[in-house]
Amino acid sequence: MSHWKTRIALLVLDSVLAVSAIVSAFTVIPGLPREWIAGSVFPDYTVPALALGVLVGGTALIAALAVIFRPVLGAAAAMVSAVMIIGFELVEIAAVGFSPVTYGMDKPQSWLQVAYLALGAVIAFLGAGLWRAPGGRRPSIGTSRQARQPGLL
Repeated sequence: MSHWKTRIALLVLDSVLAVSAIVSAFTVIPGLPREWIAGSVFPDYTVPALALGVLVGGTALIAALAVIFRPVLGAAAAMVSAVMIIGFELVEIAAVGFSPVTYGMDKPQSWLQVAYLALGAVIAFLGAGLWRAPGGRRPSIGTSRQARQPGLL
């Protein structure tokens, strides 16, 4: 996949992740049944909603914007957003169970955990590809801007 196609794919996928995470944090999570988290470390849905909206949605939004203007920074942010959504889903599975097993395949939420784990994996893969893309400008450790650009004082 070309450099530009990868950037566009990351822009689209991280934008979808950002919007769905932020909207879900305010609209979906507060309406979930409390018995789903009974016995977990969460007394209510405040922490999961903040984690989804701020951590997952925020990093995905930053990644989507950064990939436009700073591809290497966007690639790194995309990989962070991927880790955030995968981590969120793994904690969700630990807290409420794996939906297809716990609630049955006929429930509409049962496919979401798998879909978001897959989305996180795809974003991580594309972010790593963009990070390693030939011709990409990666920050150099230990060199100043002047050392890289001869002729500047």
